[in-house]
Amino acid sequence: MRLIRTLLVLLISLSICSPDQSFAQVSEQSKTFGSLLTLEEKQYLANLDTLTVCSVAQAIGSNASVDLIRMLTAKTGIKVDASAPLAWEEGVQGLASGTCDILPWATDTLERRKTMNFTQPYARLVRVIVTRIEQPYISNIKYYLDKVYVTEKNNHVVEQLKKQFPNLITVRVEHTIQGLQLVAEGKAFASIASLYSVGNLFNRPEASELKIAGQLPEEFDDVVSLATRKSDTILANILNKALETTEHRAVTDFLNRSAVFISGTETDYRKYWFVGLSMLLVVIGLLWWIKYLRGLNTRLARIQTKLKQKTKELERLSITDSLTNTYNRHKLDSDINKEVARANRYSNQLSLIMLDIDFFKDINDEFGHVAGDEILVAFAKLLRENLRDNDVLGRWGGEEFLVICSGIGVSSAALAAEKLRKIIDLHDFSPAQGITASFGVTEWKTSDTKESLVLKADKALYQAKREGRNRVCIELNNS
Repeated sequence: MRLIRTLLVLLISLSICSPDQSFAQVSEQSKTFGSLLTLEEKQYLANLDTLTVCSVAQAIGSNASVDLIRMLTAKTGIKVDASAPLAWEEGVQGLASGTCDILPWATDTLERRKTMNFTQPYARLVRVIVTRIEQPYISNIKYYLDKVYVTEKNNHVVEQLKKQFPNLITVRVEHTIQGLQLVAEGKAFASIASLYSVGNLFNRPEASELKIAGQLPEEFDDVVSLATRKSDTILANILNKALETTEHRAVTDFLNRSAVFISGTETDYRKYWFVGLSMLLVVIGLLWWIKYLRGLNTRLARIQTKLKQKTKELERLSITDSLTNTYNRHKLDSDINKEVARANRYSNQLSLIMLDIDFFKDINDEFGHVAGDEILVAFAKLLRENLRDNDVLGRWGGEEFLVICSGIGVSSAALAAEKLRKIIDLHDFSPAQGITASFGVTEWKTSDTKESLVLKADKALYQAKREGRNRVCIELNNS
């Protein structure tokens, strides 16, 4: 049961897959990549011989780091070799000293930016808490601050946790497997590492007494980028463009293929022989009693399954607008708070699009509220079909909708809004004709809170209304 639970956690975290790209798709992406390069970057690639990847240790295999870089840089023509296997801290030192040129799995921090360049993030890895199997589920680490936790040296998660939990007791080790050994031996309460890093470690005999007992909140996820030396600005720009033209699903497929978890371990059948022989000696009444208990357990399992399904459905309903099947106001408020906190922590770009159907009251008055509801449903469906996969769409209220655009600035968000405006303008919303929408676009600034960010989007929307509707307006003022 422990292995099954662990396997489920791993599969859930790596479940987003994408089909293999066709040759035509790869060729088109390569063409797109080449068109992004400057003359200086093309000259850099022409003169480049071979780059060395800092082969920082990953549980899924010593080649994981160089294989990742080869996959991401295939379209660039860059030749890469792997360094000798390195602990994470050795990888950081190797990049600084010039013994290797690209450091994967790197978290972008203000301190590291002094000596490194970072590309845009290419993956978000869940951080988990690994304990001995007898430890109950850990719902929140704040209830276990008197315990000893192990993590790799120079791991950014320690600084993150120390800010929120100053009294947290930590021990640093060179490799993740060393931390798991300390936990298995009872010398530490738990190890904290990314799920991707610990996955295959459970195949080792020394980890047979361990389990994943919980995971850290989303704000502690390991958001990883490619790092280069501060002096290698051109290389950093090339790698960033390679990432821009790589499908997210290709990265996810790589993670899925790499982090294979094998749950098969040698089974001790002696206890089953003992049970079998013992059952031969028991009376008919005991056999009947066992059968009866099994029946109860089966019924209980069915009830638990139904309860989980109902709970999941209730959770979905609690964050979903019942009419348009988009997120509701409560969910949007929560997500904006999270994205603002993430932008403050990592200086990520964040934009909001607020839009409103023009003259919707007239539509309700002319065609009735039933037709108005049908138009809202069709309107929401049209928006969903024309937004990015990672954009968050929700109904802000009435005929007003909000889109949270993480990772892009106001210029890109305004282009997306203009695209939506044109699509809506041309769409047939029968029985109503000539439906249009007005858009307000803004982006997060350092001083912005959730409230000020939403207020800016709202001001931009009302500016679009005042200027005649069916248009996109931008608001950048923090006042």
